[in-house]
Amino acid sequence: MKITEKAASKVKEIMEAHGGGFAGILLTFEGGYKLDLVKEEDAANFIKIDSPVLGVYSTAEFLSRAEAAAVDFIDEGPSSGFKVTRERKEGENLLVSQIQEIIDNEINPAVAMHGGHITLLDVEDKRVFVQMGGGCAGCGMANVTLKSGVEARLQQLDPDIEVVDTTDHASGSNPYYAPSKK
Repeated sequence: MKITEKAASKVKEIMEAHGGGFAGILLTFEGGYKLDLVKEEDAANFIKIDSPVLGVYSTAEFLSRAEAAAVDFIDEGPSSGFKVTRERKEGENLLVSQIQEIIDNEINPAVAMHGGHITLLDVEDKRVFVQMGGGCAGCGMANVTLKSGVEARLQQLDPDIEVVDTTDHASGSNPYYAPSKK
């Protein structure tokens, strides 16, 4: 687990702005890394990760991902904020770039015809974490698109690839196909 001085300083600033009483940050993973503050009285509910600059906590479920995480704070440009990444295993960077190229050049142009888009969040081993947006979020055909379209295409790279959809489809406000009511 790595956290830059810049990120630790920003977290401390946020904790102070919210009145203090915080033990540190909670690092979880739900298709992408999530950061939350941990109150001192709640810290015992989580597993503490060794960090010399800040209290960092996680749950048992996400501990291995949290331990592999690197937290930084970017304060310039349009995408300022916390950036959480993880050290990739050998070969994962090549697979990530191949998958991103397929999503950008083949998959997104196809789903864009229905007002949708698919965002690559992470690749871990052979698990590809994606989030669907636009007309794909809440679409009754989203699972078909993922399994028969996206996953089938990505399995041409490696037959063991599994696509994991992290989309909250219930919050989709303008699906291309409304889900059927049962």
